[in-house]
Amino acid sequence: MKKILKLTLVLFCLATLGACSDDDVSTPKVNTEQLVKRWFYSKTKIGNQTQNYEHKPCGKDYLEFQAGNAVKQNLYNADCQQDPTVSTGTYSLVEETKKLTTVINGETVVYTITKLNSKEFEAETTLNNIKITYIFTSTL
Repeated sequence: MKKILKLTLVLFCLATLGACSDDDVSTPKVNTEQLVKRWFYSKTKIGNQTQNYEHKPCGKDYLEFQAGNAVKQNLYNADCQQDPTVSTGTYSLVEETKKLTTVINGETVVYTITKLNSKEFEAETTLNNIKITYIFTSTL
């Protein structure tokens, strides 16, 4: 009788552990409220190589996602003698797939958000069959 009880317990444990397949695990949705803020460029990953983003002494380049699906890109010029270049556009986000599409100055780029919290934002895109990951921080 003890053997049957142990066997039943083992089978129950195995069934419980195997009950969840990868299909049952859902990835958390992107919280759009975390996206709406100013994000400073931090690093860029191209393939397996990561490079720190070099900010100019006169200011820090950033992307700013705003309410109403507006996006602003602020890039400081190399010589710091001119005002930064400010480009505006729109963005859309599909929370279920984590696809972020930006249209800035008529250029459309589709990203997949890989990380998004109150301080870090990472988004991947592919250009000429090369995966590029942009890493941003909300504070530097």
